[in-house]
Amino acid sequence: DQGNDFFPATSMQIANIQAGTGSNNVIPGELFVQFNFRFSTELTDEMIKAQVLALLEKHQLRYTVDWWLSGQPFLTARGKLVDAVVNAVEH
Repeated sequence: DQGNDFFPATSMQIANIQAGTGSNNVIPGELFVQFNFRFSTELTDEMIKAQVLALLEKHQLRYTVDWWLSGQPFLTARGKLVDAVVNAVEH
Protein backbone atom coordinates (compact mmCIF):
# COMPACT_ATOMS: atom_id res chain seq x y z
CA ASP A 1 0.00 0.00 0.00
CA GLN A 2 0.99 3.64 -0.33
CA GLY A 3 -0.39 4.73 3.02
CA ASN A 4 -2.72 7.72 3.13
CA ASP A 5 -2.88 11.29 4.43
CA PHE A 6 -2.65 10.05 8.03
CA PHE A 7 -0.35 7.01 7.84
CA PRO A 8 2.84 6.13 5.97
CA ALA A 9 2.94 3.01 3.79
CA THR A 10 3.06 -0.32 5.60
CA SER A 11 6.53 -1.36 6.72
CA MET A 12 8.00 -4.56 8.11
CA GLN A 13 10.58 -4.61 10.90
CA ILE A 14 12.76 -7.61 11.73
CA ALA A 15 13.06 -7.70 15.51
CA ASN A 16 15.04 -10.91 16.03
CA ILE A 17 16.72 -13.63 13.94
CA GLN A 18 18.23 -16.83 15.37
CA ALA A 19 19.63 -19.91 13.63
CA GLY A 20 22.18 -22.58 14.28
CA THR A 21 24.54 -23.17 17.15
CA GLY A 22 26.97 -20.34 16.54
CA SER A 23 29.43 -22.62 14.77
CA ASN A 24 30.43 -21.59 11.26
CA ASN A 25 30.66 -25.14 9.87
CA VAL A 26 27.14 -26.38 10.70
CA ILE A 27 24.10 -25.83 8.49
CA PRO A 28 21.23 -24.77 10.76
CA GLY A 29 18.19 -27.02 10.85
CA GLU A 30 15.81 -24.16 11.46
CA LEU A 31 15.52 -20.39 11.49
CA PHE A 32 13.57 -18.32 14.01
CA VAL A 33 12.47 -14.82 12.95
CA GLN A 34 10.42 -12.29 14.88
CA PHE A 35 8.99 -9.49 12.78
CA ASN A 36 6.27 -6.92 12.95
CA PHE A 37 4.29 -4.82 10.55
CA ARG A 38 3.38 -1.19 11.07
CA PHE A 39 0.35 -0.76 8.89
CA SER A 40 -2.16 1.90 7.94
CA THR A 41 -5.91 1.90 7.67
CA GLU A 42 -5.43 0.88 4.02
CA LEU A 43 -4.80 -2.75 5.08
CA THR A 44 -6.16 -5.15 7.66
CA ASP A 45 -4.20 -7.63 9.71
CA GLU A 46 -5.97 -10.40 7.79
CA MET A 47 -4.74 -8.98 4.48
CA ILE A 48 -1.17 -8.92 5.80
CA LYS A 49 -1.46 -12.50 7.08
CA ALA A 50 -2.72 -13.67 3.69
CA GLN A 51 0.18 -11.99 1.88
CA VAL A 52 2.80 -13.43 4.25
CA LEU A 53 1.36 -16.94 4.01
CA ALA A 54 1.14 -16.70 0.20
CA LEU A 55 4.82 -15.71 0.07
CA LEU A 56 5.86 -18.62 2.30
CA GLU A 57 3.79 -21.05 0.21
CA LYS A 58 5.17 -19.65 -3.06
CA HIS A 59 8.67 -20.58 -1.93
CA GLN A 60 7.50 -23.96 -0.60
CA LEU A 61 8.90 -23.34 2.86
CA ARG A 62 8.11 -25.42 5.92
CA TYR A 63 7.02 -22.96 8.54
CA THR A 64 5.13 -22.27 11.72
CA VAL A 65 3.69 -18.81 12.26
CA ASP A 66 2.36 -17.48 15.55
CA TRP A 67 0.44 -14.23 15.11
CA TRP A 68 -0.02 -11.62 17.80
CA LEU A 69 -1.90 -8.40 17.06
CA SER A 70 -1.04 -5.55 19.40
CA GLY A 71 -3.59 -3.15 17.92
CA GLN A 72 -5.44 -2.03 14.83
CA PRO A 73 -4.65 1.30 13.18
CA PHE A 74 -7.42 3.84 13.66
CA LEU A 75 -8.39 7.41 12.95
CA THR A 76 -10.14 9.62 15.50
CA ALA A 77 -12.65 12.13 14.18
CA ARG A 78 -12.20 15.79 15.12
CA GLY A 79 -14.01 16.74 18.29
CA LYS A 80 -13.42 18.18 21.75
CA LEU A 81 -10.79 15.62 22.75
CA VAL A 82 -8.76 15.94 19.56
CA ASP A 83 -9.01 19.74 19.67
CA ALA A 84 -7.80 19.77 23.31
CA VAL A 85 -4.83 17.54 22.48
CA VAL A 86 -3.89 19.62 19.43
CA ASN A 87 -4.11 22.79 21.52
CA ALA A 88 -1.95 21.26 24.28
CA VAL A 89 0.71 20.12 21.81
CA GLU A 90 0.80 23.48 20.05
CA HIS A 91 1.21 25.36 23.33
